[in-house]
Amino acid sequence: MRISPLVAAATLSLITVSGQALAYQAGDVYVRGEFEKSDLASNQLSRESGFGLAGGYLFTDMFGVELGIGEKLEHDFVLNAGDAGSLERMPVNLLLQYYPLGGVAESRVQPFVGVGMNYTRFSSVSNADLSVDSNYGFAGQLGMDLVITDNLSATSFARYTEVDATFESGGQTVEDVRLDPMTVGAGITYRF
Repeated sequence: MRISPLVAAATLSLITVSGQALAYQAGDVYVRGEFEKSDLASNQLSRESGFGLAGGYLFTDMFGVELGIGEKLEHDFVLNAGDAGSLERMPVNLLLQYYPLGGVAESRVQPFVGVGMNYTRFSSVSNADLSVDSNYGFAGQLGMDLVITDNLSATSFARYTEVDATFESGGQTVEDVRLDPMTVGAGITYRF
């Protein structure tokens, strides 16, 4: 298949022009839709995959903040004591993001590192005798944006979060299950 010289010239000029405006800069705002898969530290809860949404703001060329929320995932569980059922887990992450190549106009690959806090909300426990407290913990993330156009990037990341699921019955702890999900994900980021 032959490409016409006009199409080739237009494509080359588009790449050249967009390469001059690719820098991650202070004031950038972005939103991302992502698919996530988590590996839990405990086998007592089933592994599930789902979708997430994140948004962020760069207050300098290299530093920003990101807020991400995952969809509610339903997990089956079996405790060591024999109790079983299902519950829903919804993670929320607030991260300070560092972009080491922020402000570099020629960089089509933008790595990032994030540290912050995770909040996990547990709900809809099917076993009427049990409840599970929501949990706060550390969150750390490594990722990379592959810049496609001025506004669009393909994003991949790995995120570790500290999460404990404390199962209670009648105000007494039945079992403390350490989940500590290692989540890998990919998505599309739109930058304003």
